[in-house]
Amino acid sequence: MAATWKDNLAIGIPEIDKQHKKLCEKIDDLFAACSQGKGRSEIKNTLDFLESYTIEHFSDEEKYQIKLKYPKYMEHKKLHTDFLKQVAALKKELIAEGTSVPMVIKINNLISAWLINHISKADKDIAQYVNK
Repeated sequence: MAATWKDNLAIGIPEIDKQHKKLCEKIDDLFAACSQGKGRSEIKNTLDFLESYTIEHFSDEEKYQIKLKYPKYMEHKKLHTDFLKQVAALKKELIAEGTSVPMVIKINNLISAWLINHISKADKDIAQYVNK
């Protein structure tokens, strides 16, 4: 499952949209690697990137929410925390079980679905709050 950036995912906050694009590109890179039979070699790099980049991205998003006095800040922060825990668990599982095609597919699908769902729902809610 790809996480291809589409303009309808934009939330209207340029820095956040730029970061979302980068996250989608990284997931698409993994999807492309899987299509070329190289997913097994790319999966750890993708998880390492996601772990570090999402921490930075989530921090930026959360600072913005605090600045706006976004009423769903704590709920949104919990979504971020839960995702980081999921990525850490996937990394742990990958290390324990090794890289396999089913593992690559599981990670790719889970991360793609989470990212698109999170941007299109939770992050769009921030944009709606800003534009009230």
